[in-house]
Formats: sequence, structure tokens, C-alpha cells
Amino acid sequence: MACLAVALDEPHAHTSAARRGGVWRRNPWTVAALVLLFYGLWTAAFFAGGRDVRDLTFMGTRFLEQSHASSVIGVDPNYRYYPDHIGYDGQWAYYLALDPANARYYMDKPAYRYTRILYPMTARLLALGRPPLIPYTLLLVNLLALAGGTLAVAAWLKRKGITPWIALIYGFYPGLFIALQRDLNEPLAYALLALAVYLFDFGGRRRLLYAGLAFALAILTRETTAVFAVLYGLALLAPRPFPRSLSARLWKPAKARLIQAATLLGIALAPALLYRLFLRLWLGNADVPADVVPGLIPFRGILSYWPWQGPQIIAAATVVAPALICAAVGIRALWRRLWRVEVFILLTNVQLFVVMLAAGSFPDITSSARVTASVVPAALFCLPAFDTLTRRNRTWLLAAAGLWLALLPWLLASNFYYW
Repeated sequence: MACLAVALDEPHAHTSAARRGGVWRRNPWTVAALVLLFYGLWTAAFFAGGRDVRDLTFMGTRFLEQSHASSVIGVDPNYRYYPDHIGYDGQWAYYLALDPANARYYMDKPAYRYTRILYPMTARLLALGRPPLIPYTLLLVNLLALAGGTLAVAAWLKRKGITPWIALIYGFYPGLFIALQRDLNEPLAYALLALAVYLFDFGGRRRLLYAGLAFALAILTRETTAVFAVLYGLALLAPRPFPRSLSARLWKPAKARLIQAATLLGIALAPALLYRLFLRLWLGNADVPADVVPGLIPFRGILSYWPWQGPQIIAAATVVAPALICAAVGIRALWRRLWRVEVFILLTNVQLFVVMLAAGSFPDITSSARVTASVVPAALFCLPAFDTLTRRNRTWLLAAAGLWLALLPWLLASNFYYW
């Protein structure tokens, strides 16, 4: 963490570090290895405490008892289930990985849960379809995804002339840590998203193909990542350089730009759209449940719990406040005519997943921290633009990172009292 503090306080820290200690200190792989080591030690402590790997799924008995359609999904009399009988979202990924065809009978909202298909299918593939191995491969996928996502962000920062150590903010973000602790899909989704952004900027001649494929996989892991894909696709239509002032005159994009945008958007969005059509035909619908749709009244989600209890106070301090700090810098950037796609993406994510976040995400910090996780990579991808705006004064990032990472001690302690 000391490396992160130095990087935030001194924009040129990577130059002096290279002089003192060699190339490894500014190597993105080193940053990713540190993140993997951190979560590897957490995993070792988890198992050293006598935990069952299935504890990470937070299974309840309520949905296991509502069907007998599957031969591999059912109540294990020798296992101690989550005490509230309902469980948490990680159980859906586990059931999907165990039995993709029949998991629907053990879910609350089957069509919605099935839209996030890539994470459980990846775990199933690594386990070669063997049920006893699937809880382990669910954990393995997320461990590798956390390191891989950090690597992609760190590599992108380095290519932009920024110290890769700032990627530790992404790697240690508590919302992703919560996802690791509960077998959720966010680590894989945002790792693929970070890879897509890297490929979009540095993927060479076929960058739109590679980035589109990565975006497509991210969307099949978590649908909210489509915000990035759509805005990057629309950005291809913008004139270059972007005009310093907006004109009322209609601008007609060149044919080449239309082809580029259609290519990226088609590759990124078509698989998810076709898959949702399949789910609609098979399961009856694939709509987003009303209780998770962003609201129209700003901050109505968190304000509906007023007067706030502990979870809402923590969410306001560690989720809402840092996002608004980043958004304030983004608004200032637009005011100064720094109209870059990364800034629009940041502001869109803050608007949809913080300002308009539904009330269902605020009963406890585990939901709000992970649902808003997209704000973190979005903010880091704005660093080049914000450095231009602030003349490399990263006080805003230091403040946001301090609030985001304030949850880490609690998450480490929670390793030892699951239930």
C-alpha cells in the first residue's frame, strides 16, 4: 500500500523508482503479482480457519428444497448452510455451473440469473464438469480474474505514461473483494472490461475486433459493462480532433467511421442480444427485474432508508462520496471542453449506478460496493484527461481511493466470521 501512496502523491514516482530498483518496479506484472499474492494469502487464511469451499457460495436451503429436477443440485445433510435459508447471489453461479439445464428450478429469477452465464460456465469448463471441483474452480476463476484485471489496468496506465501502481486501487477495491468472498461474477466481468479497453486503445490493426470480443464476453458476465461498449462505439463516430465548441450544424460521420462503430457495437452487443432472445424463447423472458432498474429520482435508493443505519452510512461514505468526487472532476473536465469518451463513461456510470441506484442495493454494503464497482476502472481510465485538467494534481484520486479502500480492514476481519 505504501507504493500506492507514493504513486498518488508523486506523478513521476515511477521514474525515480526505476532508477532506484530496476525495471520490475514499474512492470505491470509486478503489480498484478502483488494483488494475486494478497488474495492468495486471504484464501489460505480462509481455508486455515476450517472453512468449506462451498461457504463462498452462501447457499441457503430455501431454493434447494423447491425442486428435485437435478441429480447434482440438492440439500447436503452434512453441510451447514447459510442460516437465513435464502442465501446470497453466489449460489446462482454455483447451481448454473453444476447443472446449466436444470439450475432454473432452483432460482428466484431464472431468466435474469441466466443472463450472467460466462462466469459459471468458465468454472464448469475448468472443472471438466465434475461437481466436487466446481466450488474450487469458481474461486480460482475469480482469483485469476482479479490479478488479470489489475494487469490490464496497470498495462493501460503504463502505456499512457502513468505509474502502473495506481492499478492497486482497482485490485484492492472492496467491491471486488466482496465478489471474491461470495463467488460473484464482478471480478471476471471487470477483468474482461479492462482487457477490452486496453485492446481498444492498443490492440493494433484489429483492435476493434479484439476489443469487441472482450466487450462481448464482459457483457455475458455482467450486463452493466455494456455501458462501456456502447460509449466506446459511439465515440468512433465523433470527429477528430473533437471540436472545441459544439455547433448546431448537423455533422455527418464518414463512411469509414460508421463501419468502425458498427463493427465494434455489432461484435460487442450481438452475442448478448442473441442469447437474451434464446432465454426469452426458453424461459419466457430475459428482462431486468424492476427492483434493480435505476430510478428516476436522484439518490432515491439510499434516501429511502432515512434515517440511515450503519450499512447506509458506510455506503454513503465509501461508495457514494468517492463516486461524487470523481464525478465532480469529470464535470469540470467537460466544462473545460475535455470531451473524451472516458469522461463520458465515468459520468454515465456514476449516474446509473450511484445516483440512480435502486434501493435494493443499499440494505447492506456488500451489495452497493460491488454494484458500483464499474466507477473505479472508469475513474482510472480518466487519469490522462484529468492529469491534463489538474496539471497532475491527483488529490481527487487520493481522496476517492482513501474512501474506497476504507472497507478493506472490515473485509479482512470478516474472513473469520461468515456464520
